[in-house]
Amino acid sequence: MTDKDNPRRLWTDEEDPVERAKRTSPAMQGSQSASGSSSAARGSRNESSASSGALASNSSTSKSSTSNSSSSGSSPSGAAATQSDDSSKKASTGKTSADETTNTGKSRSDRSGNEAVQGSSQPQNQAQDQQQKQGQSEKEQESSKGRGWKLFEDILLWVAWVAMVGFNGYAEVYHFNGTTVGGLARKVDLWIMPAGYVFAIWGVIYIALAIWLFRFCLAGPSRKRLGFLPFTLSGLLFVATCCLNIAWLALWHMERNFWALVIILILTVLAWMLYALVRRDATKAGTPTAAKALDWIPLSIYASWLSVATLVNAGYMVVAGHKVGNAVQGFAAIILVGALLAVAYLMNRHGKDWVFGLVVIWACLGIGIRIFSFAAAMGVLIIALTAVGAFLVYFPWSKFRLVRR
Repeated sequence: MTDKDNPRRLWTDEEDPVERAKRTSPAMQGSQSASGSSSAARGSRNESSASSGALASNSSTSKSSTSNSSSSGSSPSGAAATQSDDSSKKASTGKTSADETTNTGKSRSDRSGNEAVQGSSQPQNQAQDQQQKQGQSEKEQESSKGRGWKLFEDILLWVAWVAMVGFNGYAEVYHFNGTTVGGLARKVDLWIMPAGYVFAIWGVIYIALAIWLFRFCLAGPSRKRLGFLPFTLSGLLFVATCCLNIAWLALWHMERNFWALVIILILTVLAWMLYALVRRDATKAGTPTAAKALDWIPLSIYASWLSVATLVNAGYMVVAGHKVGNAVQGFAAIILVGALLAVAYLMNRHGKDWVFGLVVIWACLGIGIRIFSFAAAMGVLIIALTAVGAFLVYFPWSKFRLVRR
């Protein structure tokens, strides 16, 4: 076996003898063994370098000993392998401990994050609870304030109604200024003046207004505060109509015909404004039919009769100040009855107000009956005209048509 075929041969024939002597010298071998042992000690850092150092120390030791080459070469390699196994176990153990440390750190960080989130969410929840409590307290304060001004308005409305009804009763029973409404009406021969029983409608009007007040104070429409004032626009208009009603009655009893006409004209306009305001809100969706009827029917009776009373008051002032013939008054009565029935037809057909027509028919029948007492033919004509007008007003035109298309 030649040197060329020897696997443990550390040089070739072509190598320089000087270089070979340096490489195979004892000092060189000692440095190689030292490097091998240091490499084995650092096996936990780099396993590949430890294995190469062990092999180098094994080869150098085997070349230096000639007596037992095989045994001396195998023992260092086994030690290196054992060291490499230990280093690999240590590395795996280090990795496991590092993983556990990492997982523990993550779990701790997660717990700390959850605690931080919970800690941050608790002040937010407390702030939300405080805001809700503040909102509820503000709502309670607003509702209490709303109840306060609504209660004030309710008291004011009922005081105005009682004052109006009380003064009317006092003026009629105790003869304010020494006269009554009927006594003043008989002083002037006015053909369009209804019969005395017709004026009993004032009792119906006052009872209807009381019903309207109950409905308005409980859950009526237009219950919105008018700016900073402690009442609504509807309440203000109602109080104004009550005050003007008292003023008109006082002026009528004092026979101040012109100012009485001015006051009742303003009163009629305000009554129709109140009717329009309440009727608009009463037609909103969600309001029961019975509640809608209680909202606008009393005001319709009131405003309708005031319209008739305004025309009668105007005719009274004209006849009281000027001498008017019977023919002119008869013709004026026919025109007045026809105009009232025409307005009643429009109110029922387009305004969906059937109450106005009933009040007009009541007044026109009273006019016809009174005229019949001193002019029978004219009285019959007025009554017939009223009957025809009532038929036209309440005929169901939407269901029946005279001309087919």
